[in-house]
Amino acid sequence: MPTGTRFGAGEARNADGACGYRTVGMLYLVMAIVAGMVGGLLAVGLQVGLLPQTLTDAWAGGDIAGAAGRIGRRHGMMMVFFCALPALFGGFGNWFAPLLLRARALAFPRMALMGWGLVAASFVAVLVGLSPTVPAQVSLFALMGWSLGMLLQAINMVATVLNMGPMGQRLRDMPVFVWAQALTAMMVVMVMPVLAGGLTRIILAGDDMSGQVDGLLHVFAGPEIALLLLPSIGIVSQIIETFSGAPLQMPRLVLGALVVMSIGGGSVWVHDLLHGGLARMAAPAAIVQLGLIVLPVLAVLVAWARTVRVGHVRASVPMEWAAGFVALLLVGSGMSLLPGGMADVHAATLYAAMFALFAGFYYWIGKMMGHVAPVGASRVHFGLTVGGTVLSLMAFHGLPGVMGAVLMGLSVVVFAGIVVRVGMQPRTSLPANYWGPGARTPEWQSASPTRGEA
Repeated sequence: MPTGTRFGAGEARNADGACGYRTVGMLYLVMAIVAGMVGGLLAVGLQVGLLPQTLTDAWAGGDIAGAAGRIGRRHGMMMVFFCALPALFGGFGNWFAPLLLRARALAFPRMALMGWGLVAASFVAVLVGLSPTVPAQVSLFALMGWSLGMLLQAINMVATVLNMGPMGQRLRDMPVFVWAQALTAMMVVMVMPVLAGGLTRIILAGDDMSGQVDGLLHVFAGPEIALLLLPSIGIVSQIIETFSGAPLQMPRLVLGALVVMSIGGGSVWVHDLLHGGLARMAAPAAIVQLGLIVLPVLAVLVAWARTVRVGHVRASVPMEWAAGFVALLLVGSGMSLLPGGMADVHAATLYAAMFALFAGFYYWIGKMMGHVAPVGASRVHFGLTVGGTVLSLMAFHGLPGVMGAVLMGLSVVVFAGIVVRVGMQPRTSLPANYWGPGARTPEWQSASPTRGEA
């Protein structure tokens, strides 16, 4: 099926303007960095006991015995809603989907900026809502604003993929990264209205809003896993292709797995929620999770293994982060088969998404900023993150949990230093393809950093 329009292929637009795809993508990435730092500091403060007792009691919502679980869900919500998903989908999606499509602009540039504005305003409102003196309605309206912002981003992404590429471009010829972004967008279009509807019912019903929000967020864990994995798989697939020096093997199997995760997972979740309600969806059914998440992930891992076997792997910082992502996928798949292991699967998926996010950052930072990150500091960041992840997955409480939180906090500091150093250096002209012949997708044919038209 051919895609594209004459308008998207021939009409010049300023990609560096206020609504340009690079500008919007960078806004999402900056917000994700800020949200990640705030969420990380909250996690460290919670683990080492630095947060005021009155604050933690208020976050517990009166359930002091279950305080850790409830606070953990709120922390996870902040990391998923305002860090991982906006960076993977809004940041890298807006920045690189048009480049890989050879498009000159997003389909609806102003809508893209409006979507970011809603997500950013929701992040500020959620931070304000952390205070015990602020009514619970503030956080509810913030989540509704986030749902609308992500819905606008998704509509824009689908329209961009289908309409803004060159005339006659076939869907089957699009890179896996673009497919992953489009399928993420389709899943968002399915699930966000349902999430917003659930939030609206909570607002209208009143009563125990905090408890009902916790229940809704728990139910949302099913599609949330797929929403994190889809863009992550797109990024890691491209990195494995580049540093293996071979095209992705079994691409149709990978594409089929992504379709199952997106369309299948979103449809089943929406159907079950509408027909059963929150009361009958206390946890996603194990067989559904196995069929719609674990099996597609294993299919993707098989394709990656064949790609690595066919090619010749080169060591690099992005490839190390991609290897960490693969390891966490294997850990999460094993956890999903254990009784009561879905909470651990959710944690492993969030950590895996963060590894994919950093893999994409180190892979594309030269294309965005004109400088690659310093290798030594990047590997220190990687080592601290690996140590913190392992300890955090082993035990949330006790000494291992505290040590894991401290290591993650140190990794955030190192990453912040890398971002500041790269951002403050004057731009230089790197080679267009600074990763070598393994990088074959269209963005490596444009200047580094990219300027002007796509």
